Amino acid sequence: MTPLPDTDHHVVLQFVIAILIASCAASEDDAHAHVQKQFKKEDGKGHFEYGFDITNGIGAGEAGDEHQVKGEYHFVSKEGVPVKVSYTADERGYRPNSDLLPTPPPTPEAILKALAYIQAHPRKEEQSPKPQRRH
Repeated sequence: MTPLPDTDHHVVLQFVIAILIASCAASEDDAHAHVQKQFKKEDGKGHFEYGFDITNGIGAGEAGDEHQVKGEYHFVSKEGVPVKVSYTADERGYRPNSDLLPTPPPTPEAILKALAYIQAHPRKEEQSPKPQRRH
């Protein structure tokens, strides 16, 4: 694995915070919100962990090293719906996961049956006689 530069997890943190701020509608409660819980740990060997929760429902947490970062962030939408996104960032990129992210539609039953038929009946390669070489 190619190690991620030390600044990459700080960039991810800035990205997460920007999303949280942009995603949350300002309300009177937000103006009076304060940090309810926060922590930051680094072991000096590249492993880190941090997290925070704010009284208005915004929060995030992340842990990892130079090879992989796992984390989550959460907030309450302007419609009052709790939103939580977890993610992994590593050599394969940033991969978020949430019930609110769009997903592809299910594969139609007819397509599934056709694929099963094709798999059960592999194509037979035509056997053609090989030409004989004369020396």
